[in-house]
Amino acid sequence: MKFRILSIAAITAVILQIGCTHCTPKTLEAIPIEMQPDWKGIDISELPVNFGQILRFKKDNDVIDALVMDFDKDEGGIYIGLCFFYKTKLFGRQIPSGWINTQCLNLLDGIYLNIDGLKQYQVISQIKVDRGKVGIGSINPISNVNELMVEYRKGIEQRKKKQTPCNEGLTDEKSVRECYFDVETIKQQ
Repeated sequence: MKFRILSIAAITAVILQIGCTHCTPKTLEAIPIEMQPDWKGIDISELPVNFGQILRFKKDNDVIDALVMDFDKDEGGIYIGLCFFYKTKLFGRQIPSGWINTQCLNLLDGIYLNIDGLKQYQVISQIKVDRGKVGIGSINPISNVNELMVEYRKGIEQRKKKQTPCNEGLTDEKSVRECYFDVETIKQQ
């Protein structure tokens, strides 16, 4: 899959990062362009959903809302990048950025549903999203709505854990970066 992946150098830089452990980390406003949605090579006008739409998926008694935040394409086809809602908050994560005086990057977690599996949904609303404020924090490709439901439940469980401050636990594989963000943080002003 050709999804954008952090390079080994970037991962090494984050792990080797020297932060100010006695300071409260600041939130970094600008999302690096490498982490923003990139739709090169995809004719998004031909897709059944649009950037910024909120989709509702229903399966049995489960109802999930998700924001269309990205599109991607590889040999398996086109994928719709979705970010789950929990009540009024979006699934995201905070990761460290910077060598000194660590700042936090607020990124959205994405589930990438293959377009062939885009079924059992309805468009419930549209919001004006500032594409430059959307940073992709995780990418998880799936093929159908059943997998979507499983990933949603896993995401809720992970976010019940106590979040690790982004300037701590840089080399700890048990660090919890997942959290929720207010949808207002990505809306156009």
